Amino acid sequence: MVPKCDIFISYRRLDSAIFSQWLAAQLGAAYGQNSVFIDTQNIRTADVWTEQIEQRLRNSALVLIIIGKSWLSLADEFGRRRIDLQDDWVRREIEVSLSSKKKVLPVLIEGTTLPTKDALPASIAPLLDIQARSMDVEAVQHDMAKFVSEVGSLLGRKPASVEIAYPFPLLSINPLDEHNLRVFAERLPTWQIATRTVDNGVKTELVRKFEFKTFRDAIHFMNTAARFIDQRDHHPEWTNIWRTVIVRLTTWDIGSKPSMLDVDVAAYLDQLHQAYAPKIRQKDIGDILPTKAPEHSP
Repeated sequence: MVPKCDIFISYRRLDSAIFSQWLAAQLGAAYGQNSVFIDTQNIRTADVWTEQIEQRLRNSALVLIIIGKSWLSLADEFGRRRIDLQDDWVRREIEVSLSSKKKVLPVLIEGTTLPTKDALPASIAPLLDIQARSMDVEAVQHDMAKFVSEVGSLLGRKPASVEIAYPFPLLSINPLDEHNLRVFAERLPTWQIATRTVDNGVKTELVRKFEFKTFRDAIHFMNTAARFIDQRDHHPEWTNIWRTVIVRLTTWDIGSKPSMLDVDVAAYLDQLHQAYAPKIRQKDIGDILPTKAPEHSP
């Protein structure tokens, strides 16, 4: 039997993972840990969603839709917006919430505004008819306490506490289990799972070589990615060799093993690389690592 929860938090990992997990922690402290559901462990697929997420969602009383700056624009490996795909888990969470007449509250963060209706699939466009709540990041500690109390009004309950733990608590990080490693290999097939011995032990890493048309593109890719990586505070080991960038991802805190933090960064880098991929001619593939440095004209 799937336990009932009062609050279901819907979010995109690459858009709002840290904020959403912090929010879940605050609501759990106020209304009880069993009152809040947020999926933090699995790489979500249609099968996982059907078997686990939908039942939790249907048993909830309030659904919070966390919307950040990239919530709408995030795309898959083919460049398709995720929100346009029928099996996108965020879209399905919203569809079920709206069709079951649940209390739904869009929560806007990072100064995000709601999109127009023509930017959303018709099945979830009614989400825009609901009054959204914006979080003030400039006064987030005060605003979070106010928001926790507002959630109580929607639930018809008083919080046990509105004392906000600030700043963000450390996330609970677990290594990817065998199932999620298989799902990762299927969803991001250009990455390899590799093990190597280093001075302080053995590292298991997610590894990929990104190829570019020019050295300048490779450096631009790294500079662009650095902003996202620094915001997530989860840094890869990466090497630039002429027109390639070799990336190694692992989570040091759990004994240098891959975690969902690494999957998030890997997925982001794959998506970012799409902007550079059209510049690479087919005959360049396989000839990216030269045996000697390129000659320069005098």
